[in-house]
Amino acid sequence: MLNAEEQLKRRQKISKYSEQDLKDMTVAGLKRLASGIIPSYAKMRKVQLIKELLVVSKPERVIAELIPDTPLEAIETNTVTTKEFVENVNEDLGEWTQKLYQEFRALVQSRWRKDGTWDDAIHGDISGLAYRVIRFLDEREGHQANGGLAFTTKLRYRTFICNLLTELVESEKDAVYFKQLKSCLEMLLRQIKIQINDLTQQKKGLQERQLAKRKKAKESISFKPLHDFAVKTLSNLDKLSFRQWKRVSISLAIFTGRRLAEVHKKSARFEYVDKSHVNFTGQLKVKGDAEEYFKKNPSYKIPVLVDAKLVIEGHQWLKNNDKVVDNPKAVNRRYSGDISQAMKGLKANLNINHDFFTYKGLRTIYAQVCNKVFNSDDGDNTLYLAEILGHGRGELLKGQNITDMLTPQSYNSDFNVTDTDCVLEAIKIKPPTKFKLAKKLVKKIKIKKPKINQD
Repeated sequence: MLNAEEQLKRRQKISKYSEQDLKDMTVAGLKRLASGIIPSYAKMRKVQLIKELLVVSKPERVIAELIPDTPLEAIETNTVTTKEFVENVNEDLGEWTQKLYQEFRALVQSRWRKDGTWDDAIHGDISGLAYRVIRFLDEREGHQANGGLAFTTKLRYRTFICNLLTELVESEKDAVYFKQLKSCLEMLLRQIKIQINDLTQQKKGLQERQLAKRKKAKESISFKPLHDFAVKTLSNLDKLSFRQWKRVSISLAIFTGRRLAEVHKKSARFEYVDKSHVNFTGQLKVKGDAEEYFKKNPSYKIPVLVDAKLVIEGHQWLKNNDKVVDNPKAVNRRYSGDISQAMKGLKANLNINHDFFTYKGLRTIYAQVCNKVFNSDDGDNTLYLAEILGHGRGELLKGQNITDMLTPQSYNSDFNVTDTDCVLEAIKIKPPTKFKLAKKLVKKIKIKKPKINQD
């Protein structure tokens, strides 16, 4: 068997593979992963090997779930940091949640009467447990200026707690009180959600203040060097080696504004509409009504900042070179570390000093260029940005106006993009005038003719 430190490194390596990745491997490959860490692995069949590999790497997979936008390599900077994270998050948080569950279980049993009815005090008791979860998150130490946890970390811990509570209840399916436990768990999770909404409102107010601050610090950035870099890359795909996939990925982000996980998602598609537009399939970060909308309408038209054929060829190049995956969460673990380094190199080469010049920042730059080229540089562009970036589809499903304006507005906050004429030259179109946009809008409005009385 491997020593403790070697086992940790092996588990971290295993955690980078999704269940589907493991299924696609040969038995010999699975046994190489299992050697020195899983007893009697040599006698196991493929199904059992996969099961054992998933179990042994579960703590490392939890890390990746709790911090989905951080590559595992960043967490692996040294083994001490990783061990502390497993201790402080998994064990400490898990231990606290298990103690809470024991109290919850005892409470359910004590409030359920012999005549098959609830003691009315159960509602107040459940609210009290929910408050303890929120208080626990508020009092937990973190790296914020106030010594507490970041808001997003609180939400992740909340999810961890709720998921573990659900697993603990489901583990008692044969218990006499299972139905009562499940019923009260629904009440508890609902109360936690209600109470976390207060934190959400506080976060929203903070976002508004931060947006105003970012708008004041907005810096100018020339789009031409980025455009030249991406055109050169996508026009010479046949000359690139597979190791240069980062250039292709960054170029696609520049020209389409899609997220890293959308560009590298195997099922994502870019389909030709015309020289300056494609139909995009593969929108991520959709929940609730928005998820339902995209199930019915998986594709939507987006503008591109170069000849659309180059975009389609570039995305196919990534697929041909096996730089796409089935699971979007695996994208960040597998590619974001390399992409981050490539973006730093591009930033240095182009002499850009802006803090927000990241792969994610390219989405903001794309939105600004589109507004200038296709939307007549309209200052009131929130709905337009929501449309081209895929936001607000849940409201559209119900025929309502888009209510989340903060997210689209954030794309106006970081950059003042200049030198966008190169886009017009690349796609050979004339920019729309405000008169033409107004005329186009008027055509969409159906005017009913008044009925004339013939008497």
